[in-house]
Amino acid sequence: MTKINEVLTSIILYSLISYILQLPYFYYGLLFTIIGTQINLLLPKNYKHTILLYIPLIIFTNTYPAITIPLMIGYASSIFISLLSKNGCKLLYPLKDNTFTGPANYLENDTKKDYAATTFLLVLMIVTIVLSTNGCEIIDTISQENDLSSYINSNNTIDNNHSTDYVQYINIDAEKCWNMNITTTSNNNTTTTIIKEYNNN
Repeated sequence: MTKINEVLTSIILYSLISYILQLPYFYYGLLFTIIGTQINLLLPKNYKHTILLYIPLIIFTNTYPAITIPLMIGYASSIFISLLSKNGCKLLYPLKDNTFTGPANYLENDTKKDYAATTFLLVLMIVTIVLSTNGCEIIDTISQENDLSSYINSNNTIDNNHSTDYVQYINIDAEKCWNMNITTTSNNNTTTTIIKEYNNN
């Protein structure tokens, strides 16, 4: 499950960073983030998780930020998950040959902890994607109405078979509305207002 956890972690990190920094092209960024988690498959054994790979990525950030930023986030996710595994990773290779590991082996493949982590990351991924894509809209609506239920109710589909109470405002120039007849009808959620000259016959 290690690779799945790397992908899920990368999506969570990118969603949060994208929301905070308001990065453009969210879905393209997700794609490059997932690709970033697979970079270590192309590297030699001892270079799979070295942070020295960030040097060329940082150099190209000014030219291709929409690509390099997601790649760096994805690669960071693969490093983070590897630090929690038994094998760890050589962060400073080839400068140093030390292997770094986390405080405990939480994410060993095919263990209960590994499956639990995958489930947790999956739920967290869904939450962060929703936040990143609709967070501003949700927060603005809640701040205006000060009620979460109002936001939820405003997004529910209105049943066409039930009438709803509403207020309709019509601006009329009083000097030009002598002998005028105003008729308002509602049909299939469409309100039609007709103003015509009043006829006594």
